[in-house]
This record gives sequence, structure tokens and C-alpha cells, in this order.
Amino acid sequence: MESVIQVVRDIAIIVLALESIVLLLALILLVWQVWRLVGLARKHVDRTMNTASEVLGVAKDTASTVSDIARQTRGTASFVNDRTAKPVIELYSAVSGASRFARALFGRGRSKQA
Repeated sequence: MESVIQVVRDIAIIVLALESIVLLLALILLVWQVWRLVGLARKHVDRTMNTASEVLGVAKDTASTVSDIARQTRGTASFVNDRTAKPVIELYSAVSGASRFARALFGRGRSKQA
């Protein structure tokens, strides 16, 4: 009877040793897969960061261009105001004032009162 127990014990030890070897191999495979996943994630993050950096660069250039255009537009509006709108308004004002002065002086345009 003792020999049967010893054989069963030996078989159990062998089975546990084989199980430990299989688990160790599975653990090594799992660590290797995690290492590959980390490398893949690092590459993906690097590409994403490069793309984000390029997008931010383009946005910065666009904002700078918009700022330049706004400054030029303000300058153009000021130029148009100083060179065309103001003189036309001043001329129209002078003509209107002279016209009213002439009407007041010569009495034209007033209604006749009895």
C-alpha cells in the first residue's frame, strides 16, 4: 500500500512540476505581450503628439495671419475714412450749410405769412 501512495505522490509532484513550468511559460508570454503593447502604445503616442504639434503650429500660423489681416483691415478702413469719407462728409456739410445760408439770406423756401 505504501508503494501505491509513493507512486501517487511522485505522479502528483511531476504533475505539479509540469504545471509550474506551464504557468511560468504563460507568465513569460504574458510579460512579453505587455512589453510589446507598451512599445506599440509609445509609438502611437509619439505619432499622436507629432500630429498634435503640427496642428498647433498650423493654428498658430493661422492666428498670426488673421491678426495681420485684421491690422491691415483697420489700416485700410482708417485710410478710406481719412481720404474719402471725411472729405465727402465735410464737403456735403459745407454745401448743405451754404445752401441753408443762402435760403435764409434770400428768403427762398420760407412759407409766406400774411
